[in-house]
Amino acid sequence: MITSKKKPILWLLSDTHLIADSLHDDGLAFQHMRNTSAGKDLDYQEIALTAFVRKVIQEKPTAVIITGDVTFNGAKISAERLADIFQPIVKNDIAFLVLPGNHDIFDGWARKFKGAQEYYMPQIGPAIWKEIFASSYQDALHEDPSSLAYSVNLNPQYRLILADSNIYDSQESRSHPITNGRISTLQLNWIERELIDAQKHQQQVLFFMHHNLYRHNKVIYQGYILDNAVELQALLQKYGVKIVFSGHMHAQNIIGPFANRPIAEVAGACFCMTTQEYGQVQLNETEMRYQAHSFEMKPWLTKAEQRKLPQQDFHQYLQQLFFNLGEQQLIQIRQALPDKEAEAVIKFADQLNWNFFIGKSDYSVEEKNEIINSIEYQLVAKYLPDFKRYLDSFLEVKQSSQQLLLKW
Repeated sequence: MITSKKKPILWLLSDTHLIADSLHDDGLAFQHMRNTSAGKDLDYQEIALTAFVRKVIQEKPTAVIITGDVTFNGAKISAERLADIFQPIVKNDIAFLVLPGNHDIFDGWARKFKGAQEYYMPQIGPAIWKEIFASSYQDALHEDPSSLAYSVNLNPQYRLILADSNIYDSQESRSHPITNGRISTLQLNWIERELIDAQKHQQQVLFFMHHNLYRHNKVIYQGYILDNAVELQALLQKYGVKIVFSGHMHAQNIIGPFANRPIAEVAGACFCMTTQEYGQVQLNETEMRYQAHSFEMKPWLTKAEQRKLPQQDFHQYLQQLFFNLGEQQLIQIRQALPDKEAEAVIKFADQLNWNFFIGKSDYSVEEKNEIINSIEYQLVAKYLPDFKRYLDSFLEVKQSSQQLLLKW
């Protein structure tokens, strides 16, 4: 058991995408990588995670869980650095539970950036992963021999299953990581044995993986939803699992529980993007409460560390990175519309996109009508019908993605 307490608290991170500071010199090669990193902060994550660890130690949750993509490009040094940063929480008797994402195991993009050149760096194999994150597996009740999945007895009432939803070979790769995910038949069999055992011990199961159980958006889903999601849904439903936590899509989004989707899923936002969101799960004998939080790291930094950050507010810096994401869409908008109208539509679309990724797209009927009747939306509908479909997907969110309450 991680704890005997009846009211454990979990803090959840996803997609930290750390690239160790020692792997770059801010030269041309790294600048190019930064410019194509899809809105991620690559420069200040060692500082941000160090600050987060200080907050963890001060507030003492029962465990911290990272649902994959702990590294930016699968370099072994980055995983080691992240483990070093989080080592103080382990020393303070706070469990540190990590599962891999699609960028972590045998990622052929593992590189060091120096000047205008990239250099090969050692990758992370399954055995090395277990060595680096030894404290996670030391807390395991059972391990799946066919993957990096494991289970943990949180307390007498709750069992955690941390699945390995990633597709990787048995040796180092020379190509890009595989975006989509799948849980193998062998691992599914192991998961079923865990579910049977948890049921035998009258434990509620909290299920964690990197890839998504559901389509969280009609447009943004390819490569995110698990390839065999329907098979896993049926298995979890068979044994009464009520909640899944995932990441991968970099957007804060909650689905369910609904009549046709009795299992709820919380997809956590990318910690190195948007507002540095993390989740808090409060458990007791009768319910689970989830709440998303935006991390403010400044109070947890030394003055010397603060001087290393951008002069602007750090969340404004992250928002600026995010708004540089859709360059191709911006080109389409500027080609379709005069300058003044194009800038208005870009600002309008940026805000809708931002709201979805931070989990605040649960618009009221009045707000939806205001969006649909706006000049900007009408311009998109008339001149950019494909882009309208993308924006419409944000208007289909049915619930808050900031909090969730489940009664057992």
